[in-house]
Amino acid sequence: MATVKAVMGNLTVAERQVLTAVNSGASSLSFVGSGFIVLCYLLFKELRKFSFKLVFYLALSDMCCSFFSIIGDPSKGYFCYAQGYTTHFFCLASFLWTTTIAFTLHRTVVRHKTDVEDLEPMFHLYVWGTSGVMTVIRSIANNHEHLSRLGTWCWAQTGHTGKASI
Repeated sequence: MATVKAVMGNLTVAERQVLTAVNSGASSLSFVGSGFIVLCYLLFKELRKFSFKLVFYLALSDMCCSFFSIIGDPSKGYFCYAQGYTTHFFCLASFLWTTTIAFTLHRTVVRHKTDVEDLEPMFHLYVWGTSGVMTVIRSIANNHEHLSRLGTWCWAQTGHTGKASI
């Protein structure tokens, strides 16, 4: 399996710029779509039911994930780490909100339970807590001495991260 460093080392500057532009373009479309969902939820009070609330949280997380991806390739300095950590946090949160929606659908449609609204605080703990813990775990033992070698992936250095040994 190729490491991030090996993959990024084989790309030319032009190829990196193309990848960054494609990522920013796709993230911009995602940002606009998520923003539309957030705006509709805020403008139309009749949409403020529990099921739409979960979609709102998903769209909000995706909007933040897209925003930090739009920033581009901050390959120099600690700004890269800030972008990397926030992107990781919100993209993971977006995925986890999808799992809560799936859980809610299963619980209401298959099991015919109506108590899913009572689980909202647990959903928040699950999504934001797991996202936070996973982002922190990813950064354990991350020495920040290779700030510009990996481009957008500078915060995800291989060989040093994710080790919880002391």
